[in-house]
Amino acid sequence: EEFDMATLDFGCPPPPAMIRMAWSSLGRNTSVGDESNKSSSDSLLVLDGESSNKASSNIMQNKECNNNKNGPAEHDNTTSKSGRIQKGNMDEFLSFVFFGVPFSTVPPTSPMQQALDNFYIILQTRTGLSFEPGNNPNYIPRAISFEKVKSLYRPYCVYASVALMRMIANCILYVLGFRQYSCKRGLRYWHRPAKQQGGSPFLFFHGIAPGGHAPYLPMIFFGILRGQLSHKHRDVFLFENKPISYALCFDALSEEDTMQGVLEAIQRHLPTDTANNLTMCGHSLGSCQLTWMIKSPEIKNRIRSLILLDPVTILLSEPDVMVNFLYNRREIQDPYNGNSNSWAGRLVRFFNETKIHLVASSELFTEYYLRRNFAWYNCDLWLQDIPNDVKVVVCLAERDEIVNTPKIEKELALHNSKVSREVCNGITSFGPMIEKIVWRDVGHANCVTNPGKWSDIHHAMGKIESQILKEDSCQKGR
Repeated sequence: EEFDMATLDFGCPPPPAMIRMAWSSLGRNTSVGDESNKSSSDSLLVLDGESSNKASSNIMQNKECNNNKNGPAEHDNTTSKSGRIQKGNMDEFLSFVFFGVPFSTVPPTSPMQQALDNFYIILQTRTGLSFEPGNNPNYIPRAISFEKVKSLYRPYCVYASVALMRMIANCILYVLGFRQYSCKRGLRYWHRPAKQQGGSPFLFFHGIAPGGHAPYLPMIFFGILRGQLSHKHRDVFLFENKPISYALCFDALSEEDTMQGVLEAIQRHLPTDTANNLTMCGHSLGSCQLTWMIKSPEIKNRIRSLILLDPVTILLSEPDVMVNFLYNRREIQDPYNGNSNSWAGRLVRFFNETKIHLVASSELFTEYYLRRNFAWYNCDLWLQDIPNDVKVVVCLAERDEIVNTPKIEKELALHNSKVSREVCNGITSFGPMIEKIVWRDVGHANCVTNPGKWSDIHHAMGKIESQILKEDSCQKGR
């Protein structure tokens, strides 16, 4: 849709995030400094060859740097050594992003080629940005779905151990009263009906983790759904995503299959009154499924509250998540602690990054899923698309190794200020106000194993349900 707005000349300039992705996703080395928070206008100068050598060294990397296995690459005079990004480089990247095909397969007279030509005309006319003909071999686009799967070998005993852990978790769920179901389109989930109705149904979507939902069970039952929010007083759904669970499975469900499966589960187990009062929670990659639910016209109006834990979907059009998870981590300047670059801070960060790489991002079936079955453009959560009556809590880790927390904080603040300003003007089309929780001095997925973070989520969910009950009581009183 963004590309159509640019190429069909509807009077809108190319979106900054789309332009930024075009060069930020080109192959380059991990930079030093806050290059991930640079504005689009700053980066446009680099693409146009007008920035200083120091600035360009923070944003671009040549092919020689990308192949350097022995240590940090030299950044001096990057512009003069590597040259500018040329039109052929952009053709390769844009063909991958917008059409999902290599540029070599685009016919010269096809509508795709015409759309690319119009795109360059608009860039030249409205931003003054142009590209020289040719193809600079120093720059290679990060076309994740065209690249080889880059996994690390794991012996079968690793998968056997995970299968045993999953079996134990499933036995525990069965003892707790859960039963496993399969939908017509292949989605599998566990469900337990409420013993006594008292809360909204709870739907959980796990992230990339050995055993799928197994590592999350303590957080769910001893942390979030306890006390007044007890899981005994509400229907609980635990949805599975096998390709990211260390299961020997290459088959992945599409967005449509997942949405239809969730809808089928809701209609199978919930009466009408509770089916329109859903609480959905997703961690990390599980936030992508929540984004699909928001886009589903049959489901989004049933959602009353969203809990996003370490979400990767906010600003997914930015390169941070893809680069940090599948490639080399991008250094992010920490605005909260001036000692973040101390040796101790770097050691902790290195340990967490190594853990994520060994446990998650290098696993064969996870790599295959992300490089062959993951459509990032369908998973970007635009905050204004969330219905106005939905209560939203976003929980972030300050030192997240995957998500750019400072950038998301700015986006949430900008969204809330826009919503409050437009509400004063009588406009309610910009989505709901969003509550934010930022956990200091912790990394990605710390909330899964930290009981202190469980309490934060529990209290935030309790606050949301109290607000919903109050609003419903007011509506009944009218």
